[in-house]
Amino acid sequence: MTVNEDKTKYKWNKTKGKEGNKEDPSLFDVASETYERVKKNFVKKAKDTLRNIGREDDDESDDEVAKKKVAKEAKQYKWIKTEPEPRNITWKGSMPHYDEVQTPLDLFRMFITEDILSNIVDQTNLNAMRKKNPSLKLSLEELRRFLGVQMLMSILKLPAIRMYQNGIRYSPVADTMSRDRFISLRSFFHICDDTLMIPKGEVGHDKLFKIRRLYDAFRENLKKIDPEEIQSIDEQMIPFKGRIGFRQYLKDKSHSSGVKVFTRAGISGIVYDIEIYTGKGAVEISELGQGTDVVLRLVENLPRFMNFKLFFINFYTGIDLIHKLRDEYGIESCDSMPYMKKKGRQ
Repeated sequence: MTVNEDKTKYKWNKTKGKEGNKEDPSLFDVASETYERVKKNFVKKAKDTLRNIGREDDDESDDEVAKKKVAKEAKQYKWIKTEPEPRNITWKGSMPHYDEVQTPLDLFRMFITEDILSNIVDQTNLNAMRKKNPSLKLSLEELRRFLGVQMLMSILKLPAIRMYQNGIRYSPVADTMSRDRFISLRSFFHICDDTLMIPKGEVGHDKLFKIRRLYDAFRENLKKIDPEEIQSIDEQMIPFKGRIGFRQYLKDKSHSSGVKVFTRAGISGIVYDIEIYTGKGAVEISELGQGTDVVLRLVENLPRFMNFKLFFINFYTGIDLIHKLRDEYGIESCDSMPYMKKKGRQ
C-alpha cells in the first residue's frame, strides 16, 4: 500500500479494502481529530493537576514559613544597655576532706565493682559454652589477673603477644598467665547476653548493647565522686582503630580516630560524667539543638542551685541554654568564642 504525493485520502472498506475517496472523511482525518481531542483533554487535565499541586505547595510553604517565623520570633532578643543586677554566685558546696590517699586499686574498685566482675565471669563462661568450649571455666580471681595483664600490655606495648612470654619475656605478664590462656579468655570475653540483642534495623536497636551493662554501671559509679565548683563540657576521643559503626575522625584532636565521648570534667581533670556519641539520629534532638541537649543531659546529676560554674565552647552555647541553666539548675555558665583573625581586630 502506498500513498500518493498529493496526499490522496483513504477510507477503510471491509469488502473492497482501501480505495481512494476525496469526498468522504478519511481514516487519517478521524485519527487526527481524535488525537487533537485527546491531546487537548490531556493538556487541560495536566494543567489542572499542576495548578492544584502548586496550591498545595503554596499552602505547605505558608505553614512552614509561619512556623519558621514563630520560631524565629521566639528566639529574638532585644538588647538594651543597663546596669547588671548584682547576684550572689558564691558556691554553696564544699569539697570533702580525705584522711587517706586512695590508691589506684581503690579507685579501680570504686568504678569496677564486684557485681560488674561477677557478671563478666558469667557471660564469658556462657559465651564459651555456646561456642562449644565448656572447659573455659573462668573464675573471678582469674578475671582479675586477666584484666591486670591487659592493662600492663597496654602500657608496655610489644609487636606480638608471644613476645611477652618468649624472647623479651616481660615477667609480670609471663609469670601471671600463659599466652594460650590469655588468647582464649580474650576471644570468649563477654559482658552481655547476645541472645537479648535487638537486631540492627529494628526498633529499639542499641549500638552500645555489647557494653551497655558496663557503661551504665560505670556512669552510675561516677556519681560517687563529689563534684567541684568549676567544671567544663567538651568532647574527647578514645583512641580506637577497630571495626565499629560509630567510629569518628576529628583531625583537630591529638587522637584523631576513635570513639567520640562528651565529657563533663572539673578543673582538676577529674571526669564526672560521660556520654558516648553513637552517630547521627541515635538520640532525638529537641528544638534547642544538639549542643544544648548534650549539656542538659550531662548536668542532670549535678545538685541544683549550688552555683556551680560551667564552661563550654561556642558549639554548645546559646542564650536559651544560659537562661535555662541559671533559672532551672542554678548553674552559672560561660562559653568561649573562637579567635577571629581579621584585619584591625585585636
